[in-house]
Amino acid sequence: MKKKLFLLIVAIFPALAMASPFGLKMGMTIKDIAKECEGKPEFVKNDAYLIKPKKSHPSFEHYIVYVDKNKGLYQIKAISSDINTNDYGTELQTSFNATKDRIAKKYGEPLIRDEIDPGSVFHDASYWMYTLKGGARTLAAIWGQGEKLDDSLDMVVLECSASERSTRQGYLVLYYYFKNAEKIEDEQDSVF
Repeated sequence: MKKKLFLLIVAIFPALAMASPFGLKMGMTIKDIAKECEGKPEFVKNDAYLIKPKKSHPSFEHYIVYVDKNKGLYQIKAISSDINTNDYGTELQTSFNATKDRIAKKYGEPLIRDEIDPGSVFHDASYWMYTLKGGARTLAAIWGQGEKLDDSLDMVVLECSASERSTRQGYLVLYYYFKNAEKIEDEQDSVF
């Protein structure tokens, strides 16, 4: 009986260890995170560190982790490289949909926010990137609203963003919010 239990634990433990996004888990310290990275985490500001996880995804170029000194890792932000696109945002939307579908294999179907500000005069599809850059358009996929997620996650969000340099370039941003994120925000906001 003990042997079967041991074999079961040995079989399940690696699967659980590998399940977290980019090999990172809620509550990890910056030292723990450094062990899962190529190179040393680079402090940016506040709780943010720029990292290169060993378990990265080819669609994403930059990774930022948010680590509270007491509660550890509470958020991951992955940013893709620039995606050249047309005024309609065709290539950016195609990349968004492909990435969304891949994430959906793990977390299920997301809530999609594909909206344009009703006050915008640029509703024509040829202004898709222009309105995205101006903040009048949103395209995002959200997991975790109304359902429980694995990996101690509260929410996962994938969104399209426009480059500051050009309306012909955009990129994807993928956020992982762990369950401890809200507690950390509440503690930070307690000073108000």
